[in-house]
Amino acid sequence: MSSKTAAALIFLTLGLTCPSVSSFASSGSHRTCTGASTRTRANTALSSAIADAPIEVSALEEQKEQPFDWYKSWYPLAAVDDLDKEKPHQFFLLGMPIVIWFDGKPADGVGKFESKKNRKSKKVDRVGGEWRAFVDECSHRKVPLSEGRVEDDGSLLCSYHGWRFNGDGNVIDVPQVDEDEMAKIRANPKSNCNKFPAQLIDGILWVWADNGKDASLEAALTAPPVIPRPPGAEELVKELPWNWRELPYSHDYFIENVVDPAHVTISHHGIVGDRYDDQSLQVEVVDSLSKTGFSILAHTNMNEKPTTTTFTAPSSVDISAPFGDGGCSQLQLYVSPSRPGFCNHIGRQVIVKDSSGVLPQFLKQFAVPMPRWLQHLVSSVFLNQDGLFLHKQERHLASTGQYSTMKPGCEEKSDFSKLVCATSTDLGVMNFRKWMSVMAGGHIPYKYGDLTVPPTSNDVVYDVWNAHTKNCKTCLDALKNLKKARFAAFATSAFVGLARPFGVVKSIVSSIVLAAVGLLMNKVMGLFFKYETSHADNN
Repeated sequence: MSSKTAAALIFLTLGLTCPSVSSFASSGSHRTCTGASTRTRANTALSSAIADAPIEVSALEEQKEQPFDWYKSWYPLAAVDDLDKEKPHQFFLLGMPIVIWFDGKPADGVGKFESKKNRKSKKVDRVGGEWRAFVDECSHRKVPLSEGRVEDDGSLLCSYHGWRFNGDGNVIDVPQVDEDEMAKIRANPKSNCNKFPAQLIDGILWVWADNGKDASLEAALTAPPVIPRPPGAEELVKELPWNWRELPYSHDYFIENVVDPAHVTISHHGIVGDRYDDQSLQVEVVDSLSKTGFSILAHTNMNEKPTTTTFTAPSSVDISAPFGDGGCSQLQLYVSPSRPGFCNHIGRQVIVKDSSGVLPQFLKQFAVPMPRWLQHLVSSVFLNQDGLFLHKQERHLASTGQYSTMKPGCEEKSDFSKLVCATSTDLGVMNFRKWMSVMAGGHIPYKYGDLTVPPTSNDVVYDVWNAHTKNCKTCLDALKNLKKARFAAFATSAFVGLARPFGVVKSIVSSIVLAAVGLLMNKVMGLFFKYETSHADNN
């Protein structure tokens, strides 16, 4: 495989556009992938003196009476097509441990609470249920329900004492008590699990961050910030699978990074562009900063049409790059604040062919069919490139007392616009940081967790197993199959080398080839656990 083809496969996996399409732009809920705003553009490109007068904030000041509420919002928590319906899964949201599970019953069974050894088949598909989100603690003794089991009657069992809960969070069985005591337990509101409103949209489970008495009503009255697909007939649209993982830096640093078009070809040299090419860039605001977000437009010498980046609070960034007659390459990027120093990211690329119905040559390579596990696997190649920067940037600024959004009051001690040496191309970054400081309270209000800045660790950045693999059924199944294939390759290599069924020379060559295949599989398997990167070595 050539380096160009390998890079193309990586682009496809990550949902990224190449330089000629640009991965710098976005289309929000109020905008289509046409390359030009239908509104009057407010040309607010910053001068070199951006630190002194970064952004007009008079309109924002008027909105401070009703600031953004982090807990009255929907967050994209999981791409459920990759989750195992047979198990509960732990995620974090605003520091809260949350258990996600599916309450359906096996399609080929009667849905009884009994040993799974009695199943007719080892492989079952659960149907007729919904994905649920609870606080990850049993109402009995507060142990994590994510260490429990999903039973065949569609209940969630706590593996400590056997308490079972239905999809609404109600306790349905306590095996140690009689019927009279069970009735009293059911009547006690403390016996129920704390359930979060949740809904499934386009393969993503969205979770409302509050579970108070009015949460269901408030959630029903609020639309999740779902990124709309670019316009185009169904036969012209190709939606790539979702990629997802927990990243080792906070929610705000993720958004700061993806609304920054200037970093892409530098940080991702060799994957998205070339750091030695012309980097000329002009950025302007097309939708002014407000409590709900903003949009910017990026003009580069690499693209005939400008590209748009739209941030919709608190969790969506839509990057759209138009091409041809009605064509578009769109990045749909979602993020949620998981715990201090970390965030959950879900993203994909959507490609819309233009009126000719034919993809440009530079986009055809993104449409190469790939197994989903391989797409997940190689995403580390891209994510770790700026992951190192963002991980260390956040921890350095917080530990030195220069800037932090982990605790209340931290931002009052520092002004981001005065801290950095910003340029006119940092307009997206400065708009987002102004949104954080003026509209979002200056910090992420984690409910639980150690608000002390986590230590810097390259191993945390390179860790693929805990960030993704252990929760991804797609990757776990692939890893299991690769282990079997590796064993078969080495065993066959040994047999051929010893028995020499093809004669001496052919048998030795075949044995060496089979051993090489086994070693290659071993290398691939290692990527499910760890991937290291180095900019100094990326020539």
